[in-house]
Amino acid sequence: MNRSEQRIPKLRTRGRENRRKLLAEAERLLLESGGEPLKFSAVFEAAGVSRGSAYRIYIGIDDLLQDLAAEWINNFVDYLKSSDPGKPPENWAQLSDFIVKWAAAYWAETADTMRVLPRIRSNAPASYNHAVHALSDCLADLFNRYFVVPEVPGWSSKLAFFTQLCDISFSDAVRSEGHISEERLLEAEALCKTYLAFHLPAWLPARKPAGTCTKNRIITFRDTS
Repeated sequence: MNRSEQRIPKLRTRGRENRRKLLAEAERLLLESGGEPLKFSAVFEAAGVSRGSAYRIYIGIDDLLQDLAAEWINNFVDYLKSSDPGKPPENWAQLSDFIVKWAAAYWAETADTMRVLPRIRSNAPASYNHAVHALSDCLADLFNRYFVVPEVPGWSSKLAFFTQLCDISFSDAVRSEGHISEERLLEAEALCKTYLAFHLPAWLPARKPAGTCTKNRIITFRDTS
């Protein structure tokens, strides 16, 4: 946990407002920077937040970027939890396709925010990796919800790489074509399933449903048999 995560719950109204301003300006500047390193002073000056107030919230640019990455992860996880396949996947390949479809839908809904991730990766790789591993823990819970997953050495790290495969595939699609086409979605699905096939058996025992899931978003599985 970074220092800002420990302090944010204790921030007063003005401090919370300043935090939102700093996060918004960091995201804007990252999108405009073209990959150039981002300075903390540039962020708090653009946000209209005094140096002292900014340093009461964050110890520096890496701390701010870690908070920005955590914000993205929290939204990403909430999106996943509110998504529903409609019916339990028949195999882990279907679940993998669902996750990739869901990631593509999230990319489409939050295109500007998602374009920030490569900037976080280049400006603060530790913050990016922290965010990716937090998401991989959520994906592990998702796999365990539907299947009895065997002991896979480094499973969390492998799911983190799965996440990065999606990120890289969609980043390249948006950069080269302006959107994620059906063809690029199919490529990402195939890529992710091929990677997981190196680490999972072809069949996993299904878990019995623990209860009814709240259905906010329904993404239909395509037959992968």
